[in-house]
Amino acid sequence: MNLTSVGGMSWVERAIEERLARAAANGELQVPELHGKPLSDLDKPRNSGWWADQFVARERSHDRRMGAEAAAATARAGFWRCEDTEAVRRAVAHANDAIATANVNLIESDQLPRFEPEDIVDRWRKLRR
Repeated sequence: MNLTSVGGMSWVERAIEERLARAAANGELQVPELHGKPLSDLDKPRNSGWWADQFVARERSHDRRMGAEAAAATARAGFWRCEDTEAVRRAVAHANDAIATANVNLIESDQLPRFEPEDIVDRWRKLRR
C-alpha cells in the first residue's frame, strides 16, 4: 500500500492540512501575527558548518554564564558583610571587574549586567539601620 500521494505528502499529513484549512475557513482557528527581529547579516556569505559553529558558541556561552551567575551571587552575598561603605564600593568594583571579564567570553544575549555601586551602597545602609 502506498501511503504517499501527490507531492510526497502522506494521507495523514493531507488529512491534517485539510482539517486545518476547514477550521480556518470556519473561523475556528485564529492564526496570531508572528513578529520577530530581522536576521542580522542575512546577506553575508556563510562557510560550511556555520550553524554548528554558532550552536557550539551559544552552548558554551550558556555554560559559562551559569558559572558567572554563581560567582556574581556569591559576590552579592558578600556585599552585605562589608564593614563600611568603602569596603562595599571595593567589593562592588571587584565584582564588576569579574563580570566584565566573564562577559568577554559570553555572547551578547548572555552577558551579565554590572552591579550599580550606589544602589548597592544604599541597600547596604538600609540594612545597617
